[in-house]
Amino acid sequence: MANNAIVIGAGIAGCSSAYALAKRGVKVTLIERNAEVASGASGNPLAMLYPRLSGDDLSSQFALASYMYSLAFYQSLQLPATDYSACGMLQLGFNARELARIQKVAAQNYPASILRYVPQHEASAIAGISIEYDALYFPTAGWVHPQHLCQYLTQHPNIAVLNTQQVTHFSKQAHGFEVYNHQQLLAAAQVLIIANANDAQQLLPSLPLQTKAVRGQVSMLNSTAISRNVKTILCSDGYLSPSAVSQQAHCLGASFANIDAPTAAAMDVTPTQQDHAANLSKLNNISTALYQDLQPNIIGGRVSYRCTASDYWPLVGELVDSAALKAKPVRPSAPSTALPWVSGLYINAAHGSKGFSSAPLCAEMLASMIYHEPLPITHELACLLNPNRFLLREMGLKQLAKTIASAHKISG
Repeated sequence: MANNAIVIGAGIAGCSSAYALAKRGVKVTLIERNAEVASGASGNPLAMLYPRLSGDDLSSQFALASYMYSLAFYQSLQLPATDYSACGMLQLGFNARELARIQKVAAQNYPASILRYVPQHEASAIAGISIEYDALYFPTAGWVHPQHLCQYLTQHPNIAVLNTQQVTHFSKQAHGFEVYNHQQLLAAAQVLIIANANDAQQLLPSLPLQTKAVRGQVSMLNSTAISRNVKTILCSDGYLSPSAVSQQAHCLGASFANIDAPTAAAMDVTPTQQDHAANLSKLNNISTALYQDLQPNIIGGRVSYRCTASDYWPLVGELVDSAALKAKPVRPSAPSTALPWVSGLYINAAHGSKGFSSAPLCAEMLASMIYHEPLPITHELACLLNPNRFLLREMGLKQLAKTIASAHKISG
């Protein structure tokens, strides 16, 4: 079994991956290009924890599995009330399309402990303010303080953090992987997990990840006597958090814009008035009264660039040697064991705006693969996360794109 590992990227994907290995006794070196952990898309003031479901399709199954796992995970950490709150969340049927969606989800007969349909008057009682719509109520949804969470995870005694180090390349040697910042050797280990979001493609130039950066801006608003009555997260086409205990401010989000930026370092992180206005428009869909009350109260904002794949599924699992596969293609009917897997090389990336729900489950999935443990999700869902799927599809290996590697034991 592996007794040491390197994780590149200290956002929620990297920190949860490092933690999943560390709690199994693995010595982990976590490498981050910024001075602090959770400085990229994982560094927003608050992260909302709730699933967006559409029925019983595979995407909804994954969203729900991720949500339930993340809630149990965060509760197990016993975070202080200033860093985590299971305050509940209302998804409002604010237009015909959303009303039809939440009614369809409610018809799936989920346990009331997960979600239930509530009429307008009950939604108002739950929210603490007057709500104009019926809603889906998720009683255990909540929010978490991203940077404090990541700092907590990286305090595990088996994790050593290297900050302000940009990984430029890595190599596979007989003893494992070596990771470099130009000519400087940063670390060597038996397992390497790439979890640096929009920068992952630079480290894997011959493997098409098909990721894109999605610019998102959240707005921070000073609370008022009226808005402090809000007791749950309220969600339309955007979300409003209750006023956070530590800040007496609301988090309102979030804007979405696909951008074409070559690297994370080249991305503009300056908040714009246009995106503040877009967020306020989403607040108006939640509550006209809250919109009128909070509109003048913007005190700041934060821009980040979420990493998402073209098919909106995360990239999680062991990687193949793309050059070797192109040089010697396998038959379409070949088993997954015929692929040239790079033993010990993994990725956990492309979680979009739902990383704080999906990354912990995916981190546990990677650790389970490495340690030959039962996977924490169904085999069907794990196959949909295959990080080699775009390459395999390009090569006409569509069936292999729907498989996962047989977990390789790393001898220690």
